[in-house]
Amino acid sequence: MIFPVRLRNSRKLRIVTFAFSALLFGGLSPLAARAQFLHPKITSKEVTVRKIVILPAKVDVVRDSMKGPEGMAAESEELSGRVERAVAGVLGDQKHINTLSAPASSPASADAQGKYTVADIQTKFDELLAKVMKKRKDVKKGRFSMGDEVLNLNVDKTADAIVFIRGRGQKLTSGKKTFVMLVGGMPAYLIMQIGIVDAHTGDLLVYTDPVFAGDPTTAVDRLRKALEKGFKKLPAISQ
Repeated sequence: MIFPVRLRNSRKLRIVTFAFSALLFGGLSPLAARAQFLHPKITSKEVTVRKIVILPAKVDVVRDSMKGPEGMAAESEELSGRVERAVAGVLGDQKHINTLSAPASSPASADAQGKYTVADIQTKFDELLAKVMKKRKDVKKGRFSMGDEVLNLNVDKTADAIVFIRGRGQKLTSGKKTFVMLVGGMPAYLIMQIGIVDAHTGDLLVYTDPVFAGDPTTAVDRLRKALEKGFKKLPAISQ
């Protein structure tokens, strides 16, 4: 009689596992339709990105509990820095693109005007991003640009492009994890929105929005794999 009981338990476990997988997939399906788009100057190799400057990332993460979401300021700041380093690492290792010092890291930008300039350019990218999100495929037609105002950043003259990073995500408390598993809902995740902009013309050369499931505050390998996939179409530099 023990065998039939074990068999029934095994079947129940498979059913529960399948149901949870379906709920997880269903929760992530709105995030799954992510993609990457390249400007025609990149696909035709008219423009080659060899050196970049990465501006400070803005990645916000919240803790979602049964009481609702709450901000995680310290974790968001730490994650922003980790995403920056991961982007530089993936582009360096996979595409052989060198990362130069950002304006905020140079002595010349220590003055208030330099900080205002960086903040202003970041805001302009956010405005551009809002337009991109309405029709991302138009990146492939070369229709998005920040204009030559990017020259105000005074980045290293050898830089080919400027990288902007945005992100949002959530981690779940143990109670919310159980709720999502049994009832359904959005699991823990991180969505990134990354734009590579021509440092001279302001043209949006690359747009990608990689995503992964799981706690973003502890992700290392998942973060790197998502970025590698997100930059898959970007041509590597020949060494």
